[in-house]
Amino acid sequence: MTLHRDAHLIELCHLLGREFPGRAWELSLPPQGTGNETYFGRCAVRSCFIKLGVEVERYRIMDSLGLAPHVLMTGSLEDGTGLVVQEQVDGRTPSRGDFRDHLEQFAKAIRATHESEGLKRILPPKQSDFYRDAGLDTLAEVERRWQGVKARVPGSTGYVDACIERLRDEINQFAGAGLVASHNDICNANWLVSTQGRVYLIDYEAMSLDDPALDLGAILWWYYLPELRGRFLQAAGYLDDEGLRGRMRFRMAVHNLNIILPRENSFDTFDDAGFEEALVDFKAVMEGKENPQGYG
Repeated sequence: MTLHRDAHLIELCHLLGREFPGRAWELSLPPQGTGNETYFGRCAVRSCFIKLGVEVERYRIMDSLGLAPHVLMTGSLEDGTGLVVQEQVDGRTPSRGDFRDHLEQFAKAIRATHESEGLKRILPPKQSDFYRDAGLDTLAEVERRWQGVKARVPGSTGYVDACIERLRDEINQFAGAGLVASHNDICNANWLVSTQGRVYLIDYEAMSLDDPALDLGAILWWYYLPELRGRFLQAAGYLDDEGLRGRMRFRMAVHNLNIILPRENSFDTFDDAGFEEALVDFKAVMEGKENPQGYG
């Protein structure tokens, strides 16, 4: 099935016209071509961001926590596609300096998300609360998607297959339980820092009940020097112990493989020629190294 980035454009214009009568809306596509169908909207009195194919209740709860741009409207189209309309925030994607300068805000945003009872109630239930089982479930899904593309990158097949087996062995040794409302895609593209210095966490489609080590490992390995990580974990409400550090490392490895494999029903593409280069972060984590891009 061919997906079109503006598949619902006309219907969406009619819907906005009904919900906000007397206003002429102009819709435009963001430059990115991955993920869900999204638009920038503008009328005489406001600018907004519109996203389709969403679980609208997640957006309402994150708005209530003060972590999402304000939700102006939620609803669904005739085919049942959920949508959310949010105020467009005057801000920027955070730099490495922003992550350092606003460390407590980023940490507290993750803590509020993880601890939200409202999110925990609406996220799909898991049969097990153990970190091991959550990690193995994610690895199985990543491996399934890898099987769909591995024939296109034969030069990397042996390495990735061996790493997946190693990750399975490591995750099987995870101890403990206590799944949280995990964002599951903590990268700088899913944060906003407003011109007033307020931090927002955006894009909730990957959310699930999961090991907190996934979110924590991603933000710490990508954006924080080792000497800042204990301070971040304390602000986020976690103890900096050996078990958490191990889980963060191996869940981060799985995550780095996950994000370079195309998702189903999205606008993602798979770059055969660039796959080896895309494995740089995955290889670094597997080898116990720090972020090869450095920390600014």
